[in-house]
Order: sequence, then structure tokens, then C-alpha cells
Amino acid sequence: MIDYLDKIKHKKVLVTGGLGFVGHNLVNTLLDTFNCEITVVDNCLNSSPDILGENLSKITFINTDVLNIEAYQEVLNNANYIFHLACVQIAASSKNAEYDLEVNALSTLRILEYFKKNPSGNLEKFIYTSSASVYGSSTNLPLNELSYPQVLSNYAATKLLGENFTMIYGKNYGIPVTSVRYSNVYGYGQSPKNPYCGVLGKFIDSALNGKELPVIGDGEQTRDYTFVTDAVQATIIAAVHPMAINDVFNIGTGVEISVIRLAELIKEIIPSIHITRLPERDIDNIRRRVVDIEKIHQKLNWTPIINIKKGIEETINWYKSNLINSKD
Repeated sequence: MIDYLDKIKHKKVLVTGGLGFVGHNLVNTLLDTFNCEITVVDNCLNSSPDILGENLSKITFINTDVLNIEAYQEVLNNANYIFHLACVQIAASSKNAEYDLEVNALSTLRILEYFKKNPSGNLEKFIYTSSASVYGSSTNLPLNELSYPQVLSNYAATKLLGENFTMIYGKNYGIPVTSVRYSNVYGYGQSPKNPYCGVLGKFIDSALNGKELPVIGDGEQTRDYTFVTDAVQATIIAAVHPMAINDVFNIGTGVEISVIRLAELIKEIIPSIHITRLPERDIDNIRRRVVDIEKIHQKLNWTPIINIKKGIEETINWYKSNLINSKD
């Protein structure tokens, strides 16, 4: 089998949102495994350059809003790969709807328009990172890439718009593009101090600090949880594989896990914790979600490695080593 991953070695790479949770894990992998020449664009609104540790000195960091493409225009001209991860998180998307639209969709359009007007012989792939939230309340499970979107949030609407712009410019203007839809990514580097940290990160932080795990309602709400190293690996494969061009891929595990099961798995590792029940709320009315990953498996030969139990163990160990008793 051809190892397409070699294609990205030593290449010039731009990562927007490269200090975020998935972003900094992607940057570290591109540096440590593939020796890429990396530029990160991030406005540090919910992140810090410190997250990269020693790797910060190995990259070029541009502290600017992703909408300000004039600040990194030269990087666009020279980049071989662009990973567009900058976004407004789902929990914040409705607080400033116009900014959510600008970051999640308009920034994408601006970058694509730039390449439409200034074709680059250097660009090998523009990768847009979308979300399984675009499926919304669809109940035709597992959700495949052709499942009809039924968006329920500003975030889902603007991520789908950015994804659509990506596909349009790929097909109509010859820009090499791929879009990936992440499903509930968790793992290393997701600080519980970030107000937009996912439920797994919050649960683990509470467990390690002797707090109760609050389960809302009956706890049978389900999601497809993806370990961050799997998400990063799939994203890179989608960037380099020739069968990925002008296409959209789910990145998940294909396994449906309930919130109460998450809490129980954490309790198996930390038996002293207590699980409490809270009344149901209307914030997230999506009862079940699990994605179909057959397309990315068949076309790109990608399969997730880390199951939920192993992922929780790895995340707990990382939290113990990096966050417990931390002053940050």
C-alpha cells in the first residue's frame, strides 16, 4: 500500500486556529512526525501560545484574527497545505451570531476567494474542518455524509456554510479541497478551564478533583466520541490522499456512547467518585448521534485506533500529568 503520508513531510503548512484543542495537537504532530515548516494563525481569544510548549520556538506564529488575511497573505502564497481550523465554538456561537458567521464561514470564503483570484502552484490542499453538528436532529443513524443536514444551532449553520463554500470553490475553480466532519473530539490538551471544553473533559476534571459527575436527565443521550490523535491522523490523511480531493468525510468511531456510560467508565478508573442526576434541559435537544465512517475507511483506508475506554484512560493520565495542581 502506498504511504501517502510521506507527501506532507517537510512541507510548508498553515494552520488557522492552531492554538486550539485539535489545532495544537495537529501542529505538534506535523512538527514531531513530519518535520513540516509551520505557520499558525490564531487570535488567542480562547487559547495561548504556551500550549505548544517547546514547539512554539519551531513555528512562525501570527497573532491575528483569521479574517485579517492581509496579515498572512504571504503565507497563503507559499503554503503547500492549509488546515483551516479557526472557528467560534458551538457554545459561544449564538452569543455573537454575526462574528460566528464571519469566523466560521466568511473567513473560509475570503481564503478561497484569494486563491480564486491568485491561483497558487504551491497549494496541494485546503482542508476545511467541519463538524458532525451539521446533521442536527437527523435520526437516520448512523449518519453518513449524504444524510440530510437538519441544523439546530448557529454553529452548525455556519460550519455547513463554510463547508459548502469549500466544495463550491473546489469544483468550480479548481482549488484542491477536502472537508472533514469531526465528531465530539476529546483527549490530550483540552483544558477544563476553557468554558467550551466538552463533557468528557469536564467529567474527568471533576473526577480528579473529587467532585461529583452531573448527568443530565436519564443520561441516555449519545454521541460518537473521537480521540484527538485519531482525529489528527484522519485529518492529515484526508489532506494528502488523492482520493480525498473535492470530497467530505466523517471523522468518528462509528460507536454510540451514552453520557451515563461515560460517567461509569470514569468511575471504573476512579471508584471514589459519585454520579449525580440533574433535571433535563432544553439546551441540546439532540438525543442520539453516531456517524458512519465507512466512506473514509474505504476511500482513504483510515480506521480509528483508540476506543472510548482507552481514550478515557489516556486522557485521565494526561490530566494527572499536566493539569492537576497546575497554576495555569
